[in-house]
Amino acid sequence: MRRFKTVILILLTVMLACSSVGTAWADEDEPPKVYEKDDGRNELRLIIGKTPSLTIGKSGTLSVTIENIKAESSENKDDWSEVKAWIAGESEFHEYYDSLRNYNISEDDDENLGSEIVRSVIPIYPFETTENLNKIKDVGRINDGDKKTVNFSVSMRKDLEEAYYPVEICIATSEYNYYTMTVIIWAQEKTSSSSSETNEADTEPVAFALGENQPTPVGNYAEVMNFSMNLRNTGYRKAYDVRVEMQLSEDDTKFPFEINDGNYDRWMGDIDADQTVEIPYSMAIREKTKSGYYPIGFKIRYREEENGVFAPTVEDTFYVHIFGKDEEDELSADAGENERTKARIIVDSFETQPARILAGQDFTLNVRMKNASSDIAASNILFTFDPEAVDNSPVFTTSNGSNSVVVNDLGPGASEVLTMHFTSSPSAEQRSYTITINEQYDSPEFKNAKESVKIAVSLKQEARLNTGTIEVMPESIDVGNECNIMFPINNTGKVMLYNVTAIFEGDSIDRAEAYVGNIEPGKSGNVDVMITGAAPTMDDGKIRLTITYEDENGVVTPVEKEVQLMVTEPIVYDEPMTEVGSMDDVEAEPTLAGKLKRFAVPIAGGGVLLLALIIFLVKRKKKKAEMEDEIL
Repeated sequence: MRRFKTVILILLTVMLACSSVGTAWADEDEPPKVYEKDDGRNELRLIIGKTPSLTIGKSGTLSVTIENIKAESSENKDDWSEVKAWIAGESEFHEYYDSLRNYNISEDDDENLGSEIVRSVIPIYPFETTENLNKIKDVGRINDGDKKTVNFSVSMRKDLEEAYYPVEICIATSEYNYYTMTVIIWAQEKTSSSSSETNEADTEPVAFALGENQPTPVGNYAEVMNFSMNLRNTGYRKAYDVRVEMQLSEDDTKFPFEINDGNYDRWMGDIDADQTVEIPYSMAIREKTKSGYYPIGFKIRYREEENGVFAPTVEDTFYVHIFGKDEEDELSADAGENERTKARIIVDSFETQPARILAGQDFTLNVRMKNASSDIAASNILFTFDPEAVDNSPVFTTSNGSNSVVVNDLGPGASEVLTMHFTSSPSAEQRSYTITINEQYDSPEFKNAKESVKIAVSLKQEARLNTGTIEVMPESIDVGNECNIMFPINNTGKVMLYNVTAIFEGDSIDRAEAYVGNIEPGKSGNVDVMITGAAPTMDDGKIRLTITYEDENGVVTPVEKEVQLMVTEPIVYDEPMTEVGSMDDVEAEPTLAGKLKRFAVPIAGGGVLLLALIIFLVKRKKKKAEMEDEIL
């Protein structure tokens, strides 16, 4: 392997020698490689594919796929929970590539050829410095063996020559791993037709692309298909309040999925320019779906300005690949003599009561089973319901313990409604779950025939929230004054709470509103608002607190609470008006009566004390005289 690498390096050196120093490589030549620090990694790889081409003096997008190389053993498995990537700044760029180009390698070292190729790379920073150029991108979680694509918005310098240029990509993970990798780009003078470039002169402010940088999702007949669709804002402005609506159809030749929910709309919030979001779906594939690629239509609604009106709806198509139950397969399965005459029992329709099932709730499932055969009857039919299991535990369990129903006879074209009572798991996540209905029956020419059909039942998690201690400081205010109200809102459920808002209303205060935003399951959002007194409290002092939130379909739910706050009328103190006269005015001399009044209380008090002393001395003298008489 070492000898092979040396041969490749020699060939590249010969190619470089055939061109003058500083001359750009032609389009048909291989781009130069960058060695030393970028070689020999066994845990991370950048997947580029075709060399990116960007137009000189224009804006464009550089797409890079980051791969967490699969470990050779499970012991070395390394999942990255939070990955961040960014383009190094110009100073870091020069520091990095100057050190590579000046790297001192001995003449006897086989890597000397690689060093020459490093030195041949043009050490020019190819990008204009913009606000978003070196912005850190949140790539998200990359498990062992997985990969994700990140898009960088760049503006090429106008003074470049057509040539290959290096770009330093920095990557960091939550596990404190740090990598510096090199991507080679081709700078060209003419405008490229590549879809990676964007130009505000001919690009819409907001536009969307479906399914970029992802393979076509694949699903199998009569199974639940879990997939995600990439949605990227290809414009140069932020899109607000983005809503994606899947276009449904009852025609199974056009729409391959069962329609179990009222709608499959998704609210994605705000999407920045060049940002990519994933839209998850869980859909059960119809029984009669044939193999092929199915176009799924979507309508995208958004606002160009925050709290503005909705822009015109954008329509686009996303494809899925289904392996269905083809006619050829049916023929091969029906090749036997007896099988050609057995009945076909299908699910004609089904419903649940209630229609919206919450996790942990009991519900009734009514399934209409139909003998689709035109002239073949079925008898001694045993239907067994087998719900989907998660972690070896069924999501739906029967209330009475039995999961089977027996139907004695089902003639050609006849139907029978089967009723089952289930209890849903309170810990199951919100999505659709399959229930397999196994059939065992007799037909005139086929005994103990076995078939199975599947239905998908949608399970919802109830949104839950509570509030922590509501702090009101102070608890009483005057009209026109303010108090501060603070408390946390806790999401105690298993689903996201969108656009959480706290509204304070009452006769004694001015209406106040605090926007909290989205609260993830298990997390909290804080309310901190100032309340102004408007009128004195005329009741028990309770003001109304309404907490509202939206679900994934934008349905608003209010939660009512009360807060104690007293508002009082401000106290006005009348200060005596002192008239300032002339400084020569002299205070009038008090009269004799006025002077005596000043000493009246002390004199009276002294007289009382003197009288008490006289009485005490008289009694004492009298008692002493009586004692002397007794002695004599």
